[in-house]
Amino acid sequence: MLSEGNLQNNQWLNDLYKIKEKWSTAFNKDCFNLGILSTQRSESTNHVCHGYSKPTSTITECFLDLEKIMRIWRRNEQDEEFRCSQTDIVPYMKSSPVLKQAAKFYSRKLYAFFEEEFLHGLGGLCVENTSSDLSRFSVWNIDSSIDSHKWIVKFSSIQGTIECTYAKFEMMGILCAYCMRVMRQLDSINIPIKYLLPRWSVNARKDLYSGGKIPSLCSNACQLISGDSNFIFRNYVCRFAYKISTEAQGNKEAEKCVIEDLSTLAAKVHSIKLGRKNIPISGTGHETIKDPKKCRPKGVSNARLKDHGEKKKPKKVNKLPRFLPQAYTIQIQIQVVNSLSCNQ
Repeated sequence: MLSEGNLQNNQWLNDLYKIKEKWSTAFNKDCFNLGILSTQRSESTNHVCHGYSKPTSTITECFLDLEKIMRIWRRNEQDEEFRCSQTDIVPYMKSSPVLKQAAKFYSRKLYAFFEEEFLHGLGGLCVENTSSDLSRFSVWNIDSSIDSHKWIVKFSSIQGTIECTYAKFEMMGILCAYCMRVMRQLDSINIPIKYLLPRWSVNARKDLYSGGKIPSLCSNACQLISGDSNFIFRNYVCRFAYKISTEAQGNKEAEKCVIEDLSTLAAKVHSIKLGRKNIPISGTGHETIKDPKKCRPKGVSNARLKDHGEKKKPKKVNKLPRFLPQAYTIQIQIQVVNSLSCNQ
């Protein structure tokens, strides 16, 4: 637009181009976004709530409808988990070790995405080696009428990594068809462990929300990246702390013990993060926190807030002025007397 329209001096377009990473998907492919485009009008929220809430619904009705939607989501999630646990995925190509590995690891829906990328890489792409050490490849579609762009795939046998300029793994967490085509060109029979994200595994719900211990979870998922391992740790600690607080509530001695131990633990964690050990712990955790003063700001009325119906009511307008001239008042009184006499 700037070059074709000769708009280099347009300040608004220049400012818009400076923040292109915020609105253009071509510049934020390194973000894990699952291909979701956020909008200011919340079309996705409107689509979900369509058919449940109405413009005339009250806040209570909207809340009950939202709970109904959440129950439907949870039921669908349980049904999908049941199907994954009861039936095995049958690969389209039973002789492919890559599809066998993906069928054992991915859930049913994610495996469908992966299989589509795999088959497209085998039958719809061409590859060309552009380096002498088999570390750089150029991949493009056979049918150039669909997409004539060439994507660059970098492969490192020493580090066991494969990267593509299409950046589908960075966006969605699964390898793209271009990486699959290079892997087939190199006769690779397994998917690298680091490219199998636990969030897409068939046991994701079991691993993340079960009551297992942290060491066993981390040892069973050696392919965990830092974000997923942190997520598992937070879930486990939150469940553990909630269980302790629930058991201790109502007993003053138990509540006191929980508060003291948590205060000591917080001080130890802080010391460890600072690289210091064996520091005496000060404070027992019984410091009372006073509430702020309940002070109404100046200029803020203490009257009851009006609801939507009261705001729509038209204001009453006095037809007569508050203070009438004496002559005008006498004239009104005479008219009232005349009207009464006529009625009699």
